[in-house]
Amino acid sequence: MTLWPHLPFDPEETLPSYADRSSMMHTGRGMERLIRDLGINVEHFVSGREEAVSNFANAIGQQSDEILKNTIRVLQRTAVFRGEPVSKTFLSPRTQKYCPACVAEDGGPTARRFRLFWGFRHVQRCEKHNLWLVKSPNPKATNLRVALGSDPLGKHEYAPEEMPEYLQWMRQRFQENLSEANPWLDGQTMEQVIAASEMIGAILQFGHDVRLSKLSAPQTEEATDVGFSIYREGPNAVREALDTIRQTSQATAVQAGPLAHYSVLYDWLGRRGNAVEPGPIKDILRDHIADNSLIKPNTKVLGEAIKDRKFHSLRSLSQLVEIPNLRLARLLTKTGHIPEDASANEAGTMIFEIAEVVPLIRGLKTAIPLKDVPAYLGATKFQIEKLYAAGIVEPLIPRTAPGSVRKVVFGLDHLDQILSKISSLPEMPAKSKQNFHRIAYACQRGAGNFENVFSDVLEGRIEGFRDPEKAGIGAIYVDVAASIEMRKSV
Repeated sequence: MTLWPHLPFDPEETLPSYADRSSMMHTGRGMERLIRDLGINVEHFVSGREEAVSNFANAIGQQSDEILKNTIRVLQRTAVFRGEPVSKTFLSPRTQKYCPACVAEDGGPTARRFRLFWGFRHVQRCEKHNLWLVKSPNPKATNLRVALGSDPLGKHEYAPEEMPEYLQWMRQRFQENLSEANPWLDGQTMEQVIAASEMIGAILQFGHDVRLSKLSAPQTEEATDVGFSIYREGPNAVREALDTIRQTSQATAVQAGPLAHYSVLYDWLGRRGNAVEPGPIKDILRDHIADNSLIKPNTKVLGEAIKDRKFHSLRSLSQLVEIPNLRLARLLTKTGHIPEDASANEAGTMIFEIAEVVPLIRGLKTAIPLKDVPAYLGATKFQIEKLYAAGIVEPLIPRTAPGSVRKVVFGLDHLDQILSKISSLPEMPAKSKQNFHRIAYACQRGAGNFENVFSDVLEGRIEGFRDPEKAGIGAIYVDVAASIEMRKSV
């Protein structure tokens, strides 16, 4: 059966809305009557099954591909639009809101068209008239004839003149006419981009206690636009926004969980579950949590186990390095990891990066003072002072850190690395002894400043040998003449 005359198909209109207008023209009754007369299962048609939609397209003389582009395939938990999975709250064929100016221009009740773009939850205004969309009296209907009934059209309330950038992007994506390529956004579905933008923007604009369902249309638009301005810039911009979100959280307890730090963003990604894959924001947030939180190994975060622990609390660090809490707190205060004016309670809420603090604490347990370094490295006091001043021999606590002046100590790991480099020098052949001299003697004979010659030997810029009968820096021999020539050529 083919309908005649054909009602022109509007590519901006939802399929149920168009079918209702066609039915009113041909039967004088609603959509269900026409669909049944065409031998199509009404439930299958309303839910957007491809076979039912294609049969309808044939009946109205339209290409099925064009009709399917405007079809929302409604499934049990989710929906599909143009091949992209979407949640039912993100895009709906139901007439929940409309533009009163557009509907007035359509004409009488049987000519009213429900625009597909209005079905997106984040579309809160009419782009043509710059009016806020009005909630319909019957939001469960699928066409405006039924949704509005005999009620008068809603009032005109103007939105701000400036069009939100996210709305412009959605329109371009909807029309498959993006003005410029953005690989980061292009690789995600429309919902993944917009939903993540709304979550980030809502927390930044309205705080951690924000409830998205309580936001007004202007607030929803504001939150989404702020978040989109960040999200479109890519992962690094998102991480910076997460830094801000975490820093502005009121959570202070060391055991405070991700929900306290990331609010509705974590609730959306973690606790509620996702009927639709949320996209890269989930991995970015998981990494941010792992990089900034006290998490035990193999703890599951957003569905995946965190294998490596990155932080310790003062208490867990005390147990690991076997130093009492109070003594460890004093030690971390000296190293600058705990502020000098921090109370015991404040210190107890802090976390410390394992890669930085654990080697430092363990190194401090075996560190030696400056006066013992010459003997350890097989050098003179003068030589060590020169290497220390040049930054070649470095103290365990940096010289700019609190506590460094009061007690200059050196980690054995660092000193052992220097000795290891010396040990890796080739042994000096017996027949070459007359051409080579101890590094101290070579410097006195014009080879250069001790610290420079020492550094050049270890870095391979000057040929150096090791006397196997001696140890440490005193075992290094260099060619005086070759060293002087190198200095002249620099």
